[in-house]
Amino acid sequence: MTENNRQVKARKRCLEQEAERLRRQELQRLVIDMRRKIREHGITQEQLFGPDLSDLVRYRHPETGQTWNGLGRPPNWIRGEDRNRFLVE
Repeated sequence: MTENNRQVKARKRCLEQEAERLRRQELQRLVIDMRRKIREHGITQEQLFGPDLSDLVRYRHPETGQTWNGLGRPPNWIRGEDRNRFLVE
């Protein structure tokens, strides 16, 4: 006996729900294992994710003290200027 369209769609929905349930289950086990290993080895947030680039200051305006890390769109005070004169040593 051949399945009709409605039966196939219903079976597909059931399989998708089961796949999502299994994915969540696997993810939960993975997170638990990762947390255990992080604690076990004493891994710090910086070791895991690298330095917080939002704290990195590469450029500073000498008069206003405004800073920019060089990522994303440049602020107005440095746009079109020679960036070397604003570099933080």
